[in-house]
Amino acid sequence: MKLKKALNNNVVLAKTEDHREVVVFGTGIAFKLKPGDPIDESKASKVFTLQTSDLSLQMANLLKEIPVEYVEITQEILDYARKKLNVSISDYTLLTLTDHIYYAISRYKKGEKIVNVLLWEAKKFYKSEFEVGLKALEIIKEKTGVAFNEDEAGFIAMHLVNTQVEGNEIDKTLKMTKIVQDILGIIKYYFKMEFDEDSWNYGRLVTHLKFFAQRILSKDRIEEQDDDLFIQVQHKYPEAFECVKRIETYVKNGFGMQITHAEMVYLVLHISRVTSRGGK
Repeated sequence: MKLKKALNNNVVLAKTEDHREVVVFGTGIAFKLKPGDPIDESKASKVFTLQTSDLSLQMANLLKEIPVEYVEITQEILDYARKKLNVSISDYTLLTLTDHIYYAISRYKKGEKIVNVLLWEAKKFYKSEFEVGLKALEIIKEKTGVAFNEDEAGFIAMHLVNTQVEGNEIDKTLKMTKIVQDILGIIKYYFKMEFDEDSWNYGRLVTHLKFFAQRILSKDRIEEQDDDLFIQVQHKYPEAFECVKRIETYVKNGFGMQITHAEMVYLVLHISRVTSRGGK
């Protein structure tokens, strides 16, 4: 490896023999080196390879402010998340979550408590991600001795939800969450019921609504299908169909989007299951 840029004596940007850009961390690794000089790899304690030069520079700048141990903690959490959720997680999440965890611990040590206003949503709508968040608390406690409450598990869960949303836009995640909440509210109000949130049918409904919310925000539409099925579900599930018409009005008024017949069919079937088989 050859030095590209020294951020300080302990963190450098370097080029490998196969021209990959990496971030190298090691005590005194940049001492007296100039760009182009070979790096003493025996001094390297950690090497980070990221997808782009921009991300490598961001990681290097992060390590100027944050001890490398926090990156290691975050990597362990994300490795667990990849296996648990079976999803790809971007390098960008390594940066943002490391930054979040470091400052969360800093606030904790100062006695500053941050309330997570989305805790309920994280626990109810993103159960798998929240479970990873709880595991993350165990890892953080083991590595640092800091014992967070569920609020922090919820914050970590939302980071994981966000990495699965195109563009890593937390604003989009919040909008999706509100759409899901609103539609669940319409269903609960129409049927005057409470959901069994541990039921399989409820879980399937919420999963469908999350993707439905994504389609609303991106203006995607499920292609139309044979209208025979649309006519059948109207007659077979009249109450669920009337509820979907209210959802249709909500989407049209709030987002200027017309729900296709195919989308309505899927909603009717999900709502029928959750309201007639163990939904209460």
